[in-house]
Amino acid sequence: MDMTPRERIERLLAGLPADRVPFCPAIYEHKAALIGMTPSHIAQNADALDYALACEYELYRPDMLTVGCDVYNVEAEALGCEVRYPETNDVPSISTRIVRPGDDISRLRLPDPAAAGRMPVFLEAGRRVQARLGSRMIVRGALCGPFSMACELAGAEGVLTAVLDDAGWVAGLLAFTAEVAKTYGRAFVERGLGVILFDSHAAPPLLSPALYRKIVLPATASVISYFRRDLGVPLVPYIVGGDTAVLLDAILATGTNNILCDYKADLAGFIDRLRGTDVLVRANLDPRLIHAGPPGEVKTRARRVLDVGRRHPGFILGTGILPYDTPPDNVVAVREALEEV
Repeated sequence: MDMTPRERIERLLAGLPADRVPFCPAIYEHKAALIGMTPSHIAQNADALDYALACEYELYRPDMLTVGCDVYNVEAEALGCEVRYPETNDVPSISTRIVRPGDDISRLRLPDPAAAGRMPVFLEAGRRVQARLGSRMIVRGALCGPFSMACELAGAEGVLTAVLDDAGWVAGLLAFTAEVAKTYGRAFVERGLGVILFDSHAAPPLLSPALYRKIVLPATASVISYFRRDLGVPLVPYIVGGDTAVLLDAILATGTNNILCDYKADLAGFIDRLRGTDVLVRANLDPRLIHAGPPGEVKTRARRVLDVGRRHPGFILGTGILPYDTPPDNVVAVREALEEV
C-alpha cells in the first residue's frame, strides 16, 4: 500500500523504511510559471500563491511543500527594506537596505507577522494549504536564516567585512535576526505548519569553518533549538547551498535534523559522515540539467544519485532551485525515476 507523503517523511524521521525515497524539488519562482503569472505577483498575493502551490502539488506530487517564493526578502522587507518587484519573470530583490555596519542595533524592532510587510501574505497562503493538504503532507513556511537575514538588511559585503573588523557588532545583529526568525516561524507553527530555514549567504567560500562556528552557529542553533525543543516541530531543515563539505560538522552542530547536499557537493562523503545519525539528507540534482533535459537524461542522472543516496536511511531526492521556465516534463521525470525503482 502506498504511503501518504506525510507518512513517508514520518517513517524516515523514526528511522524506519518508507515505500520509496521522498521527492522534494526546490520550486519557488517556478511555481509562478505553472499558473502563467510572474514571481512578483505570487509573492504579493495570497490567492495567487495558494493557487500556485495547489498546481505544484497536483503536477509534481512532491512529498513536502514550501510556502515561499523570494525566500530571502520577506523578513528584511517587514523590517523596513524596500523590495524591487520586476514585471518580468525575474525574482523580487532588495533595492534599499536599512542597516550599515556599526549602526545601533537596538533601534530595530521585531515585526508583527500579522501585519508587517508581506508576512501576512505567506501566512495566509500557508494556512489555506495546511487546511487543505496538511493531513497528507508536511507544509513548511520559508524562513530566512539569521546570517542571511543580516546580509539582506546590511548587504552581504558589509556584513562579511564586519565579520573581520567588528565581530561583536555582527553577533549583535545576528542575535536580533534570530529573534525575527523565531517570531515569524512561530506564526507559521501556530497555523499548523512546519518551517524550513534558508541560509545560503553562509555558504563557502564566503565564511571559513572557524568563522562560521564563531559567528553564525550560535544564532542559528538558538533558532533551531527553539523550533525543535520549545515548539516541538518534528522536522527543522537547515538549507545552505553550494559545496558545504567543509562546513558539514558545523551545520550538524546547529541541531538541525535535515540538511542539504547540494549538487556541487560529494554525496558519498555526506552519506559516510551521516552514518549512524538520525539526520535526513536531501540531495539536489543540478537545476541546469533539469532545465535543459531531455526527460530521459534527467531520469538517468536521478538514478545515479539514488544509487548513492539510498545508502542512508534518511535520504530525500530534490533539485536545486528550478528556473522560472523549467519544462514541467523534466521535473516529472525525477519523480518517475523514484517510482520506477
